[in-house]
Amino acid sequence: MTSPIAGITFLTYDDLKAGERFYGDLLGLPLVEDQGWAKVYRIAAGAHVGIVQARRATQKGTAGAGALVSLVVGTVEDVDSWHERLRGEPSIRIDTPPGMVGELPVYSLFLTDPAGYRVEIQAFTEPAIRQRIATP
Repeated sequence: MTSPIAGITFLTYDDLKAGERFYGDLLGLPLVEDQGWAKVYRIAAGAHVGIVQARRATQKGTAGAGALVSLVVGTVEDVDSWHERLRGEPSIRIDTPPGMVGELPVYSLFLTDPAGYRVEIQAFTEPAIRQRIATP
């Protein structure tokens, strides 16, 4: 048996166009697979987020419930730049402005995407952790 070669976190959307706009246009993630009612965007090598038309999804449930998509960026300044880019966007809600997450070595921005999913844009503040996460 071999190890997985990639991962995809799938999220269901009632309004697939809103998901396309958020992950493709606003976040600028490259679309790597388009099956019409299911789309896969690359976050980084081997890491992907997929959006699926809710009525066609094999996994049924309430859109936006029980999931957190965490996008890891390189620096605290990158998190702040994302905040500047996204804060005026009417299709999302900024839940918490950028800041440290308690005692964790994590600087994050939390928002809610157009379907109600929680999204975190984070940077690890300790270089050793950042290296472990970013290295395949």
